[in-house]
Amino acid sequence: MSGELELRTFQVGDICAALRELRMWDDVEGMIEGTPYLHRRLRIMQLEKQLAGTPDLYIHDLDTIRADAAARVDTWLPRTRVHARLSATWRPAGVTDFGRSMLSVVWFQQPDEDPFSRLAEIVHPLDWTALARFQPDDY
Repeated sequence: MSGELELRTFQVGDICAALRELRMWDDVEGMIEGTPYLHRRLRIMQLEKQLAGTPDLYIHDLDTIRADAAARVDTWLPRTRVHARLSATWRPAGVTDFGRSMLSVVWFQQPDEDPFSRLAEIVHPLDWTALARFQPDDY
């Protein structure tokens, strides 16, 4: 071991992005009672609030979650909610400032699924330039 740490990288469309953070938690922990429909409705409200306040957030399968709630699907969302934060050196055209672009991705998965392979599958078809936000360095 050389002592150097490397970040995991993921292909997001044409951009190679580094994983900066990955968090996972049990999405039903602390729920005393409820139904799959109620769980979906609560998550939709939370996720839409996050989307409104976070321009660089992508929520995987949000339209499917909405459609399932509207249809009152009687199965639970996958139990684990995952949040990944990615960064890349991409800059929008005309930007000369130093900095990096950032994208957060949220999805639900089963507890035994590998979050790294799931992240790779989710982000590969995405358009980084349309979803990520450039953050200039603070000097």
